[in-house]
Amino acid sequence: MKVLHSMDELAALNQKVHWALGFFDGVHRGHRRVIESATTPGALRGVLTFAEHPLALLAPDRQPRLITPLPEQKHALLAALGVDVLLEIPFTRELAALEPRAFLDALRLSCSISGISVGRNWRFGRGGAGDAAFVEAYCAEHGLNACVQDMAELQGERICSSRIRELLQAGDLPRAVEMLGHAFTIAGVVEPGQRLARQLGFPTANVTVYPQAVLPPAGVYEVAVGACRGIANLGLRPTIAEEQKVVRLETHLLNWQGDLYGRFLQVELRRFLRPERRFASVDELRAQIAADVQML
Repeated sequence: MKVLHSMDELAALNQKVHWALGFFDGVHRGHRRVIESATTPGALRGVLTFAEHPLALLAPDRQPRLITPLPEQKHALLAALGVDVLLEIPFTRELAALEPRAFLDALRLSCSISGISVGRNWRFGRGGAGDAAFVEAYCAEHGLNACVQDMAELQGERICSSRIRELLQAGDLPRAVEMLGHAFTIAGVVEPGQRLARQLGFPTANVTVYPQAVLPPAGVYEVAVGACRGIANLGLRPTIAEEQKVVRLETHLLNWQGDLYGRFLQVELRRFLRPERRFASVDELRAQIAADVQML
């Protein structure tokens, strides 16, 4: 998948592109329908999205926590859907001020377009004036293939990023994963820690959680990294004395040998095992970790 960061870079493409437009946080089942509909014979499948959630600029107090806050997470999911080119542009005040027609004109003049796919509820352009009906009319005017997808449903409930965030925060991981259609991951670069877990006999890969990430409740989870299973503690490590507490994911992988420091890790949360708690001693903590491992 080719990743571009400005419309100026589109001039180098030598094929037509069928674009799917949207923010696509989580790349859930509904998003997948929009992206997979971006199919025109002989054309590349493209996704146009923004590097930041638009509300981070337009209304920071209403900016949602994100299911896929890091670009590496979203990129991997999009690549798995057969996306050929990803245009991930900064969301600026200049972009927000563009009328819907001016936005689509800029895209059409930057590269050869075969079609545009959007979700029925997607809005874009100045004041959110652009909608699915506008896209259909614009495509008809310029001889493009318009694909508008209705919202996907799961057992009678509409699938959307905001609902998935609610489910995750409420601790309903199984339902959230059903709506996503793929594993829920927490990702980041593995950082050096105090090496206490290693002294306890359970070495961990520690990732500081991105501040804007949506999270399930703090606690211990069954996890996986690729084919490796393990356990992970999500939270503030109340048993450990620290000057500054930050939310971390500490992952112990079974039968793993090697150094993960500095590597980008995507940890799949599979099952909630128990809430995070403070232990009276390190020995008590060690015994509990051993018991957690036995639950796998």
